[in-house]
Amino acid sequence: MNQSEIDFFDALAPSWDENEIRSTPERVKNILNKLSISKGMDVLDLGTGTGVLLPYLSDIVGPEGHVTAIDLSEGMLSIALKKYGHLENVEFLKLDFEEEQIPGKYDIAMLYSVYPHLHAPADTLEWLFKMNMKPNGRIVIAFPSDEVFINNIHHERKAEHDHLPTAHTLAEMIRNWGFRAEVLAATPDEYIVEIKF
Repeated sequence: MNQSEIDFFDALAPSWDENEIRSTPERVKNILNKLSISKGMDVLDLGTGTGVLLPYLSDIVGPEGHVTAIDLSEGMLSIALKKYGHLENVEFLKLDFEEEQIPGKYDIAMLYSVYPHLHAPADTLEWLFKMNMKPNGRIVIAFPSDEVFINNIHHERKAEHDHLPTAHTLAEMIRNWGFRAEVLAATPDEYIVEIKF
C-alpha cells in the first residue's frame, strides 16, 4: 500500500464506523457462522480497519484462542485499539501484510472488505499460505454485500485493482492461480470465497 492510500484510510478512520452501515451485527454473525471457526483457533484479521470483526472473533475462539488484527493505517488501528484493546485474546499489529512478514501460524485468515485493495493478490495468497497458514489453514475473502455495492463505492477512484468480480468469477481466478476456492455465499448481503492450498 502506498502512502496516498494510507493517508486515505487515515483520513476516513474517524467517520468509518458511522458510514459502515453494511456490517451490522446480524450480517457479520451470519458470515462468520458459515466459516467453521471454533474455540481455540488462531485467527488472522488482515486489514482489520476499526475492528469490525474483532468482538465476534474474540468471542468465538474464546480465551484458549487468539486473534491477530493487522492494519497499516495508524488511524484505523488506533480506533480499533480504543474499542477492543481490552480483549485479552486479541493482539494488534501495524504492518503492510503484502510487504512485511507476519509473525505466527493461523487456522484461518480473514480478508473482510479488503480484497479490492490488494496490489498483488495471487502473490499475497501464496505468501500467506507459505508463511502463515497452518496445515489445512484457510483464507476467506468476505464482504457484507455483493460486488455491485462494493464497485459502486470504488467507482470514483477508478483504480483497476479496486474492482471486485463476482464471487464465482473470483473463485475461478483463484483456482487458475493454483489454489482451491469455494463460494460459500453470493447474495446481496453476503459475499464469501473460501481458499485452501
